[in-house]
Amino acid sequence: MDKSALEFLQNAQKEINALKERIAALESRISDIQQNAAQNPEEAAEVDFTGIELGVETEPEVAEAPVAPAEEPVADPIFAPEPASEAPAVPEAPSAPTPAVDSSNLPWRKDKPGIMVKNIRSGISLLDRAQFIGTLFKEDFTLYDNTIAALNEMETLDQAVEYIQQNFPQWNMNSDVVYRFMMAVRKKLG
Repeated sequence: MDKSALEFLQNAQKEINALKERIAALESRISDIQQNAAQNPEEAAEVDFTGIELGVETEPEVAEAPVAPAEEPVADPIFAPEPASEAPAVPEAPSAPTPAVDSSNLPWRKDKPGIMVKNIRSGISLLDRAQFIGTLFKEDFTLYDNTIAALNEMETLDQAVEYIQQNFPQWNMNSDVVYRFMMAVRKKLG
């Protein structure tokens, strides 16, 4: 095993251990909340998880393995296909607004979102958060964080959908990962 692979494995193991410690702390906190709810049911109507950080503070360095070029491009199920024409390095502002995708018949509009939350962050599991950042936000934690903050400020689901369609037109609104993201948004916005 070469040195970079060994370092990657050591860093991954450190990250796993840190996550295990964080999970244990969160489980302890949940247990305390459940005990308090059992003792004081009138105060347990709604728990605000704002401020509870589920992730890690730093992003691990990942050594990229060489990837053999594919003979034929494979369609990405998460993002809608882009036009085949070459785009300029800095896109120009569109002269007409991007047509909105009709989301009224999509499953995430119809399905029940679950328990309502005060902050969208508290409605997103650690695994979903990692997948959202890795796929929808192209490994950009700041973009993810700013988007969640912007969505938390909105008052209606229609505002959130419009924001997402304007800022992320490449998202395939029918994909599983977008479904889970929108269900988390619905936990706050209904």
